[in-house]
Amino acid sequence: MIEIQALGPPTVLVDGSDPPAELLWRKHLALLIYLARSPRGRTRDQLIGLLWPDKAESKARHSLNEALRVIRRVAGDALVTEGDAVKLEPGVVAIDADDPESASIRGIFLEGFGLPDAPAFEDWMSGERQKLRAVSLKHLIASAEQAISLGELEEGRRLAQRALDIEPLHEPAVRVVMRAHALEGSRTLAIQAFDRLKELLSRDLDIEPSRDTQELAERIRTERIVRGAPAVEGVPLDVVPLVGPGREALARGLSVWEQAQDGRPGVVVLRGDPGTGKTRLGDEMASRARLDGAVVAQGRVLEKDTVAAVWSALMRGGLTVPELGGAAPGVLAALATFDPDILVRFPAARDAGPAETVEPFSQAVFAIAEVRPVLLVLDDVHRADAALVESCGAIVQRAGNARVCLVVTATIGPAAEHVDVLNQRVGRDVAGEIVSTGVFEENDVAELVAWAFPEYDADAVDRLKRRVMAETAGIPFLAVEFVRAVSAGLVMKEEKVPAAWPDKHRTLDQTIPGALPETVAAALRLRFRGLTADAQAMLIAVAVIGGNEPVELLAKAADISSKRAERALDELEWQRWLAGDAHGYAFVTKLAGDIVLADMVTAGQKRRVQKRAAKAK
Repeated sequence: MIEIQALGPPTVLVDGSDPPAELLWRKHLALLIYLARSPRGRTRDQLIGLLWPDKAESKARHSLNEALRVIRRVAGDALVTEGDAVKLEPGVVAIDADDPESASIRGIFLEGFGLPDAPAFEDWMSGERQKLRAVSLKHLIASAEQAISLGELEEGRRLAQRALDIEPLHEPAVRVVMRAHALEGSRTLAIQAFDRLKELLSRDLDIEPSRDTQELAERIRTERIVRGAPAVEGVPLDVVPLVGPGREALARGLSVWEQAQDGRPGVVVLRGDPGTGKTRLGDEMASRARLDGAVVAQGRVLEKDTVAAVWSALMRGGLTVPELGGAAPGVLAALATFDPDILVRFPAARDAGPAETVEPFSQAVFAIAEVRPVLLVLDDVHRADAALVESCGAIVQRAGNARVCLVVTATIGPAAEHVDVLNQRVGRDVAGEIVSTGVFEENDVAELVAWAFPEYDADAVDRLKRRVMAETAGIPFLAVEFVRAVSAGLVMKEEKVPAAWPDKHRTLDQTIPGALPETVAAALRLRFRGLTADAQAMLIAVAVIGGNEPVELLAKAADISSKRAERALDELEWQRWLAGDAHGYAFVTKLAGDIVLADMVTAGQKRRVQKRAAKAK
């Protein structure tokens, strides 16, 4: 076996050892590499013209025969010379340039190698370099985009940067970098990447970035891509990487979204226990859809919500966009009975009577989808009644080729029987995916620990991993909060590792946080104390009276001004304690609200909050 490293300065091994010195003579090596990259073979005349163009024919043929003799010493019968044709049999030479991943890692093809007296070979070598550069860039961008789809933003950015090291003006790589920064909540860094590209293109080629790149930059400038991103630039957003089941779940959900953008509508059902990341996955899909230029509406279901109430919330949560004006005036008039602002934004509805349709909301979505793809994200569908769940399936089933995708999240349990009806339809008469979230395995927690503590060696990562698993049973929300708290300075006693919480087979019904290990409760208390005083007061108010109240009432319950309350709510969103929608505010996971109520609010505080809220009403 002959092994050739052609990327970077060329090297050769024959059966794992150094080759004969003659094989490394420049034209002998050039011939070997050329034949290795020419699987169909070449004629002798072609080889002579390539490597010995200035020699007399007799001398050139002698030089070729001598080079072939040297190659035959190491290749044996795998060097085939039949008549005027010369080729190497497949499998005798392994050359790294045939591997697209190697092509993106090792370096320039035949770096530092050249034959000044063989211009045809120099031209071929230049062509191979360009071809391999294109292969490298294609492989790197595909790998970077795959990493982004799995939530591995840092890895995606790293791969894209390697592509930019090869070609600084490669716009697809710049777009990956921009997307990664935007998904991390760093609008400034994303726009800086665009500005650098714009400057280089203007300086070197006197052109502007492509339309795709400019539109991406504009979306990043004007939209809040990440729900909960800082309202003020420069405030760091703590984006924990997706690990474990979340990666596959996100990739499966995004595959449905990609199909929807091509006119194949679908539904994604995200189902799992509390604290396993369903809301996070919905947010991740929404962020990527916004970067794709889609219309995104997010909402959640409250107890006893009617179909109209939920769809009205979705309208206010992102569907009252200019593209809605494409709906029939009667549809707009029907929508205005639920949201009077429709009459202000779309005058065509003022003189029209409500259309006699029971589905003005779906007609509105389909009208928007004629212009831009639509992603609807609906949390806590397990609280819905049968009519609402039926409408979720119906909007996708009746969408035809409208570019619509519906994402619903639901907690597993007896109360979710209506969701099971929707599940049965997925794949049968409704396209889509049922994606289950779950707990972390040990290797998932180890990855999380390594991310939070890059200075830790393998042994230290293993010790903390085992402690996190023992304390949290791998429940993602608790594991993330625990690791965050340790990173922020939580000190754990080492005397005894308590039994895992919750008990086996009691994931949903074991009392919290009384049965919660003290270190986990301490982790949440530590992060709570890291909030501003106003944010703490607002979090307590939301925990005590619920977030489905006007901001003014929440502010009075928290005993702060409305302006301070709004800033505090922004802080709680970007720190991922709360998620806001048209209904108001809710804890990102029910576990967080339960722990705040039981472990961070005294009985006296609770009474005072309730009294102030009652007085404000």
